[in-house]
Amino acid sequence: MRTLLLIITVLICQFSIAQEVVEIPFKHIDNDYINLVKTIQDIDNSGSKNLINIKESEFEKFNDLDTRHLVFWELSFHYADLKEYDKCFEILKKGQSEGMFFAFSKDLSWPSYLKELKEFNEYQSFVEQNETLKKETESTVNTEFMIQLPESYDENKNYPLLLLMHGGSGSIPDMQYSYRSQKLKTDFIVAYFQGSTVNGSYIRSFSRTGWENQIISGYKKIISKYSVDTSKVILAGQSAGAYRAIYLGLENKISAKGFLLNFPVIPRNISNQKYLDFKERDLKVVQLCGENDWAIQQQKEFAYWLDRYMIKNRFVVFPEKGHGYPANFQHHLETSIEFLLKED
Repeated sequence: MRTLLLIITVLICQFSIAQEVVEIPFKHIDNDYINLVKTIQDIDNSGSKNLINIKESEFEKFNDLDTRHLVFWELSFHYADLKEYDKCFEILKKGQSEGMFFAFSKDLSWPSYLKELKEFNEYQSFVEQNETLKKETESTVNTEFMIQLPESYDENKNYPLLLLMHGGSGSIPDMQYSYRSQKLKTDFIVAYFQGSTVNGSYIRSFSRTGWENQIISGYKKIISKYSVDTSKVILAGQSAGAYRAIYLGLENKISAKGFLLNFPVIPRNISNQKYLDFKERDLKVVQLCGENDWAIQQQKEFAYWLDRYMIKNRFVVFPEKGHGYPANFQHHLETSIEFLLKED
């Protein structure tokens, strides 16, 4: 999804005002959210020029706010790809009229369609209002986590924990969509973490400093409240979220069984001692990567050193894929979880 493709080096360097970590109530992902993402992905993957044209009256069916924001945000890209810039601007203005704001870069160079929207008379007032709405929200947010319990949760039984962190930019619904899995629904406690830096109404990033203490604090709250098998903790994330998972593991901030890393950004200059520590703790690593990913050389080098130190790992490279999930990610998600938790 495009919300995960923001320039990571910009988003990862933003600071957060709020420093607390708060559990928010569990909410199922909205079916309209799933259907809309699938529709846009199918059109993008097919290379067709189909136009998604949602009539004014049809917007009323989208009651979930995450879904409404997604409609405005994703359709803006869809229309821009088709060079329907009037529709692109109208959909963004409709979202703003409902109090929503969008993840524009500080220099307004991203999304790239902004240079086309500059031709419209209302452009300047639109971007100024976008910044105003963003500033009004920034002081009220925290790092947050949401817990998905197994369908037949028994507090007298301990469950594996999958701790998820989004990439440079993302949200809990983004992760819920990507990590749809029957195995997770029945056998796991899943913790979805989203950062405290606001990029758009429902798009977050983690703060540059203090994020690790927030994740650790959230983890401690989770294991004190829920029946977690602390010997079966998997740290997971995509892109910059995978970077955070690796960092937490390298520093042993959270005692983990393994790491599920999707198109990861690899920390630089990992020492020999860190690899030896990985080996001593019998950690396992899965990397799911695309052959056209801009980070593929770092990922290959990481896999090389994992092999060199005889650290159990799986390195899967998907052909013709870039910095994103493969079409059959759910299959690889479940087989990766089995690999990470299997007792050798």
